[in-house]
Amino acid sequence: MSETLATSDIVLSGLVLFGILQLAWFSVMLLRRGAPPETIQQALPPLFSIWILMWPVYIDASWLWVGLGSLLAFSLTAMSLKKPFFQHLRVAWSPLVDNQNPGLKQRPLLMPLTHTMTALLIAGLWFQAIPEFGFGLALCFCIAFPAAYWVDQIASRRFNHRTLGFPAHPEQTLAGHITLIVASTALLCWALHVYHGTAWQALLIATLIAALMTSATRALFPGRWNGAAAMLSTGFVMWLL
Repeated sequence: MSETLATSDIVLSGLVLFGILQLAWFSVMLLRRGAPPETIQQALPPLFSIWILMWPVYIDASWLWVGLGSLLAFSLTAMSLKKPFFQHLRVAWSPLVDNQNPGLKQRPLLMPLTHTMTALLIAGLWFQAIPEFGFGLALCFCIAFPAAYWVDQIASRRFNHRTLGFPAHPEQTLAGHITLIVASTALLCWALHVYHGTAWQALLIATLIAALMTSATRALFPGRWNGAAAMLSTGFVMWLL
């Protein structure tokens, strides 16, 4: 029986590794076709949510570190190898310097997917301690944060909605923050419901408070570190409640 359980975790880990290989290939192909690195990086977390949905299926939760280890290995390889594929992967997955000076050439600033791996690492640690919290937090990072980003882009560029003017993130809009709050509340509710079967109505107030913390963290923490910071702050609020 134990061998069967171990085999299921190995199969899941193999599927995750295959998915990461596919994401790397698609990222490079999109970059070569002219897609901006920012767009590629914002499109990755929703695809990672496919893996996050597997987390409750793991028999031994320590196997989820295989996924994070695979991402780290790809990132280190992209930094180390000079072959065109891995150089393009580095650009596709790397944050760039802020191009506030027109004459400043943009270049990779950190290890590829640094912010994403850090946020997923924190969510994974929550999952090890309190599975329902880590599961909900990881879904918020992979679904709610990208949704808020794209709503910000559409609201400000197509509908000329005013941005909120936060110093750390001047491009954020009210529509984006409302999207983040609503999506985070729903995802946290669903994660708790999956593990405990609790009625949604009984969870709304607590998850709404946690989602408000998520939105505040996104507004106040600079750069993409707000995702990792939100995994800490929102998880702590959930734990207090």
